Amino acid sequence: MSRGGKVTMQQIADRLHVSKYTVSQAMSGKSGISEATRQRVLETAQAMGYEAPPTRTEPRALPTRLVHPDLLTHSGAGNANAEGGFIVVWMSRVHQEEKMYWQRVLGGIQEGCRQRGWGTVVLAPMDDGKTADILPPYLDRSRCAGGLAVGSFPLRQLTAMKRTALPVVLVDHQEPFSGLDSVANDNIAAARMICGMLLDKGCRSFIFVGSDRFSVSFRERWLGCRSALEQTFAQRHDGALRRWNIPYSREWEESMLSRLEKTSDEELPDAFLCANDDIAIQLLKALQQRGVAVPGRCRVAGIDNIEGSSWTRPPLTTMDLGKEVLGQRAVEALERRMHMPSASVERVGLVPELVLRGST
Repeated sequence: MSRGGKVTMQQIADRLHVSKYTVSQAMSGKSGISEATRQRVLETAQAMGYEAPPTRTEPRALPTRLVHPDLLTHSGAGNANAEGGFIVVWMSRVHQEEKMYWQRVLGGIQEGCRQRGWGTVVLAPMDDGKTADILPPYLDRSRCAGGLAVGSFPLRQLTAMKRTALPVVLVDHQEPFSGLDSVANDNIAAARMICGMLLDKGCRSFIFVGSDRFSVSFRERWLGCRSALEQTFAQRHDGALRRWNIPYSREWEESMLSRLEKTSDEELPDAFLCANDDIAIQLLKALQQRGVAVPGRCRVAGIDNIEGSSWTRPPLTTMDLGKEVLGQRAVEALERRMHMPSASVERVGLVPELVLRGST
């Protein structure tokens, strides 16, 4: 119970091993989570005696991919920094449709904007980087407060975003040559931390599962794993690191299973570190179907702390990268840039948190 005797959303989230954002979405009836999760949250809240706070009218973020008529171009001057303006969120359609990570980042962005009285317009720019595509002419430029570029974009598109003269912040991506502020999860630190934990548990042979060509985050996680282990092995001379360069795209599961089938029991490592939880969950299932004891024979860990990671048997050890927090922190960085347009470029790296569970 909390100090005041009332159950909080955070306590419900801790009980279910989900994020506070998930609990909030479930209780408010919003989309983005499964009906099974929503039912679990509501049942747990009722069992714990949760009392919803009194409702009150608040400004709401505009729906994703919808443009309110008030944001369309019209005559008359406006104040982009005043309440009632909007933020452009540049985000690929692939990211917009991905529920485990990017939709939660977007949810954090929309919540941060809602708290400031801003709407959001989500755009998926084409690859040519045309200015008209980056900021379409049908939007009311006078009410656009700034932009957030979510995920990786080619430099030509970032240059086009900068040419708009709007304050722009990169979200979960860094591009030194863009001259733009960025807020990103520290993927290298996440991999180093989880490798350190596995070393402390006596692991000496490792396999990293994932292709560093898939995304910047996968590449950074591989670099973090390699730097942590190679430094340790150079001192101890008693370890080994291999990589399964599994392409995280179509038919990636078949590729991983094929690799596992070709690996004898003697060749199995002490620990598998997967580039994300989705890969780790599927690998965990495959090991169990083969009769490999986890964590007795092999330890398995992922990165991201997606919702399903706590439901595996055994539950998956992972790194929580704070997806909603990342979105909200990006809005804070954008607000800083609005008020301090001449400030030096800022790169913010969010520190991950180890979520230790039964798979290790």
